[in-house]
Amino acid sequence: MHDVVERIGGLLAKLQSPDFYQREEAVKELGSYTQDEAVAGLVLALEDQDLGIRELAADHLAKIGGHTTSQLLIRFLANEDIGTRNLASEILVRIGSAAVPALLRNIDTDDEDVRKFIVDVLGLIGDERAAEAISNKLWDENANVVCSAAEALGEIGSADSIKPLLAVCEKDNDARLQAIEALGKIGDSSVLTHLIDYLEVDDPMVRFAVFEAIGYIGQVESITSLVPYLDSPDNSIAEAALGAIITISNKNRGRADYDLPLDKFTDFLFDGIKSRDEEITDFTLDRLTHWYGSDVVEGLLDVIEHVDDERLKQIQESLGEVGHTAAVLVLKKLASASKTVKQKLLDILRLMIDDQIADQLIPYVGDEDPEVRQRVAHLLGISGWSGAVPKLIQMTEDPNGHVRTAAYAALGWLSTEDHVDNILKGLDDKYPDVREAAVGALVIIGGTRVVAKFTADLHHDDVVRQRLAVTALGWLGETSVIKPLTEAINHPDAGVRKSAIVSLSRMGTQIDTEPIGLALTDENSAVRKAAISALVTLKGSEAVNDIRPCLDDQDLWVRYHCITCIGEMGVADHAAYLLPYLEDDSDIIRIAAAKTMAVLGDEQAVPALSDLMREKNKDLVEAASMAISKIKGDK
Repeated sequence: MHDVVERIGGLLAKLQSPDFYQREEAVKELGSYTQDEAVAGLVLALEDQDLGIRELAADHLAKIGGHTTSQLLIRFLANEDIGTRNLASEILVRIGSAAVPALLRNIDTDDEDVRKFIVDVLGLIGDERAAEAISNKLWDENANVVCSAAEALGEIGSADSIKPLLAVCEKDNDARLQAIEALGKIGDSSVLTHLIDYLEVDDPMVRFAVFEAIGYIGQVESITSLVPYLDSPDNSIAEAALGAIITISNKNRGRADYDLPLDKFTDFLFDGIKSRDEEITDFTLDRLTHWYGSDVVEGLLDVIEHVDDERLKQIQESLGEVGHTAAVLVLKKLASASKTVKQKLLDILRLMIDDQIADQLIPYVGDEDPEVRQRVAHLLGISGWSGAVPKLIQMTEDPNGHVRTAAYAALGWLSTEDHVDNILKGLDDKYPDVREAAVGALVIIGGTRVVAKFTADLHHDDVVRQRLAVTALGWLGETSVIKPLTEAINHPDAGVRKSAIVSLSRMGTQIDTEPIGLALTDENSAVRKAAISALVTLKGSEAVNDIRPCLDDQDLWVRYHCITCIGEMGVADHAAYLLPYLEDDSDIIRIAAAKTMAVLGDEQAVPALSDLMREKNKDLVEAASMAISKIKGDK
């Protein structure tokens, strides 16, 4: 112990060093001790000339806490330097409830400034043990202490403080405002009658405080007393009353269903949304379904750049329900809107688009913002207006790939076979998403010309076009594509062969499966796997005899895929085909076989599975264990 005291003494001496690093090192080490001398040294460091050292000392004191720390910090509340006083107050708040006994012991100090600081700190800590002592300070001889006491009681929120706060409201005009605010924060509905009486006082600040307090308490029944003030010729009074009603409504999940003259408060409500007032925003948007009019629509259009995505969607849906009236105003605003707002306005028009609106969007085909052009192309497409086709064809030459993609997609909705040649150009675009959009458009149009074009493209010089062609033929799904797709199983490109098989598997039982069966011996493993899947899709469990040879395929993953597909058929008798693979040289194959046995539930597999339990591979042991558990559980 003597060594510790001696060490602390040395550290206290280092606190006086002119060297910053010496003082910093001393504070760091003092923070590791809890002795009173170390605490005192840290408190002294709160007056260090360097902010970093003061903050470091504050962190240590907040962690140490305790009576000594609190008592020493309270003495600093009388410090001449306001920064030091504030730092001491902050640390006491961080110490929290542990500092309350020391603060209460000093609350009656002769220094009125310290009394105020102590009351403030106790209010921020919020411990109910302090409520009675603070209530006594409502009668302090110093007005600042009284006001702080009222505020602190509001922060603590004890119902025991209601009676003294009401008394202060009656007897002390200087603290009435703070007392009313405190009553609102406590939130006890028993004070509503008293608060409503104060709505008639001449002091406007008190009236505003009353409105706010009534809102905090949140009783729907009190709205009746607030409604008359909505007609006040003083806009500030009317808006304060509405603000209280909004708070009450939100506290009751919008169930405060009163017929309010919202048209009078359009500017107030939309200004609230612009300033991102959460309560006003929620209240306003929740009432859009039964509150329409040109001024409301214009107000909504003015705030769309001030709300988050969820609320923007709510506004969009509401304006969509308004229909043509809203569309006219959206188009009017669109002409002078910023890039960001234009995009949001176009998203609104998506919900009400028709021929007339589409026609008025034509000028924006050449907008400087590619995202605007992209949205316009999409809107023209979903409008159903065939008159937009020439402009969309023009947009397929746009320098921006995303715009070209949107234009081709839109043409798919509006074009006929007469426009196939225009869309075919998109197949040569340098961007995959543009090419895919063009393919999609051609598939939607369909017809003999499209089928013939994609059939011809199976032999195009560009392998990318070949792959697009086989994919497109699969999407077309017409019986006329079966022949070219079947022929494509023998295509030189493995990607084309695989896509042809996948496409044929979606065509149903009308497919001749023999060519797909031949693909089980294809040189490309991906093609062989596609053939296995296709045969299972087309023939079900009857495909087992076709695909069994693949159990001995030269490619590990083809064998794995074959085992899995046989298992997914769910035919118990097929387990016999897979038993030998529980002894395969590859752990991956043995794991696949074990998992399949768990599905098929073959008891004959248990001995081999039990042997696998002795393997070092944890995944293999886990698969075998699960299979045994499943098989025995089924029995």
